[in-house]
Amino acid sequence: MMTATARAMDSSTNESCGGHLVASDGRALPLKESRLRADARGGVARITLEQRFANPHADPLAVTYLLPLPADAAVSGFAFRIGQRRVVGEVDKRETARERYQQALLEGRATALVEQDRSSLFMQEIGNIPPHTEVVAEISIDQRLAWLSEGAWEWRFPTAVAPRYQGESGHVDDAAKLQVEVAERPLGARFFLEMTLRDAALEGRRPESPSHPMRFTAEGGRVLACLSSETGAPLDRDVVVRWPVAQPAVGLCLEASRPAHGKPHAGTAFGLLTIVPPSPDRQSRPVPRDLIVLLDTSGSMGGEPLSQAKKIVSALVDSLGPKDQLELIEFS
Repeated sequence: MMTATARAMDSSTNESCGGHLVASDGRALPLKESRLRADARGGVARITLEQRFANPHADPLAVTYLLPLPADAAVSGFAFRIGQRRVVGEVDKRETARERYQQALLEGRATALVEQDRSSLFMQEIGNIPPHTEVVAEISIDQRLAWLSEGAWEWRFPTAVAPRYQGESGHVDDAAKLQVEVAERPLGARFFLEMTLRDAALEGRRPESPSHPMRFTAEGGRVLACLSSETGAPLDRDVVVRWPVAQPAVGLCLEASRPAHGKPHAGTAFGLLTIVPPSPDRQSRPVPRDLIVLLDTSGSMGGEPLSQAKKIVSALVDSLGPKDQLELIEFS
């Protein structure tokens, strides 16, 4: 679970409990670890988020917690593993999904529910966790990468739920549900990262992470990224990775895919074409300019305004190349 807080299912308060989940009767359900696996190429990252936790008690428990996700991402799948069993979730309307979840609880079946409460915040409920059992929840995510002006891709993923401004009391109907507290001590649970960068690496340029110490290893035309610490990192900030890709010429990347057999549109192929701008420091051939400058010399421009306007015109003249043209028109 990528979160710093949790809440009880039927509790009137949302007390922060650090790296623990809380059951409906207030008992702590410890979060063991979180793992991020990401594969990035052509402006898109495909991510699998694993949340591993356990029920150390002698009876089944149900828990609820907030799950931070990137606002520019889409959840494409959800599943959870209990022992050797793996149950795959289905996308459905909110009301229908909640009814199915409640019915499964009444029948005593292990069940889970993910709901989107905000563009970057999901609420996940997992019910009827068997006693002394470890559970791994998996969420598959497709996320757009951010393009940086220096010619690099940036991947940013949240690992904690931060307090949100809710305005005055009563302005937000579900403010109590989304309220979280700031942990005053380091959280016990940690996260691990395995990332593959498949974009063509630039010679002499390496990926970097301004958020965490990382190791980057080139292997067969790709770069593998992982946290430098073998014990993981605390769940207290976004994880950020940047890697330069801009070449002297415009870059093209085509990702083709086809739905699995038996899925809708299985007989159709899809492609994602990404066009990468050239490097900003590329020495391109100058384009001749034809400039027309209107200079107001009326009485209202007297003094400092006219002096500043003359400086601007002078700077434009100094910037002209041998093939540029300038037409200056004075009016008053």
